[in-house]
This record gives sequence, C-alpha cells and structure tokens, in this order.
Amino acid sequence: MYTPHPYGAVDPASIVHRYPFAQFITGGGEAPLLATSTPIMFERDGDETRMIGHLSRANPQAATLEDGMPVLAIFAGPHAFVSSSWYREKHEVPTWNYVTAQVRGTLSPIDDEKGQLAILRRTNALMERGNPDPWTLEKAQPGRVAFLLPKIRSFRIHVEAIEGATKLSQRHPPGDRMRVMCALTAHGGGMEADVAQLMAADLGLGW
Repeated sequence: MYTPHPYGAVDPASIVHRYPFAQFITGGGEAPLLATSTPIMFERDGDETRMIGHLSRANPQAATLEDGMPVLAIFAGPHAFVSSSWYREKHEVPTWNYVTAQVRGTLSPIDDEKGQLAILRRTNALMERGNPDPWTLEKAQPGRVAFLLPKIRSFRIHVEAIEGATKLSQRHPPGDRMRVMCALTAHGGGMEADVAQLMAADLGLGW
C-alpha cells in the first residue's frame, strides 16, 4: 500500500474495526479479478491475525474461492475533497483527505453449517453492539436462518499484513488545517464532517 510520510496510520486495525464494510478482492494472474462489497471483521476480539466474512452463493465470486488463494480487502473510511482556496499559509494544489486500510492474506472457504453459523453470529454480535435491544439469529422467523444458510458461502482470511493511511492535511500548518476543517464542516454533509472531526482529533482538539 502506497502511504507517503506522514500519512501512515499508527493503528490500521482500528480503521478496520471502525469501518468494516470492505471491498473483498480475489484473482490476479490468469484468474479474473473479482470484487464484492461485504462486511469483513476480525474473528475474535484482540486477535488481528484472522478475519471472517461471507458472500451470496449466487455471486460468481463465491464459486472461485479456494483454500490458500491470495486476497485483498480494502476498508474505506470517510473522505473529502480539499480545495486549494482554503489554504492561506502554505499554498498548494487541491487534494483529497481520506482514511483507509488494506488487509492482505490467504483464504480458507468455510462451507460447513457450524462454521457458517459461527461467522454469522460473530458478524451480527459485532454490528449489534451498542444496540439496547440487539437482534440475534434466534429472533429470526422460524426456519429462516436454516433456509438462507445454504445460500451463502463464508470465508476466513489468514492475515499477513494490515496497512492504513490517514491523510488529514498533516503537511500543512495548524492554521490552514483549521481552515480546512471549518470549510469541510460548512460545505459538506456526513463524510466531510467526519473528516473534519478526524482532523480535529489528529490535532488534539475537541470538535
């Protein structure tokens, strides 16, 4: 992953935790490159060596999954355009601020019922965390999970590398960074405001 100084993420796994909806990419060489948007998360808390996810079996990519095949997962956080008109102290061309992480590893398909249920439970538990009335598989309509289980194909990623980038105008003086933060807040919606908040946190400011 190309990450110029000083944009390397100190804790790239935290980006994965915060933004688990990924681009799951397989193939290369003689095999076609295939990609699917799907949630991917660490299999256990505190363990950053294995990740889990699943695809619909109707997805052609699901049929290509093989034990040991290389895989790349890209986790994109918020991003926003930065106009050069917002700079006052250090003039530069327009750019883009963003947060992203990449995971590289090898794959193990999971097709047995017990393994697939474990992955669904883990995924659901993490995504329902913080919900005062969390949904569980047991709350599904009778027979619904059993009906849908054969229609997915799960996988495990044996992680070899996690890299991340947080490009938040670090090369600019604090005054320009404050102006960018204010402009993003004034001009944008959700993602622009999120980028502004990340910039404020990077500067040690409340926002």
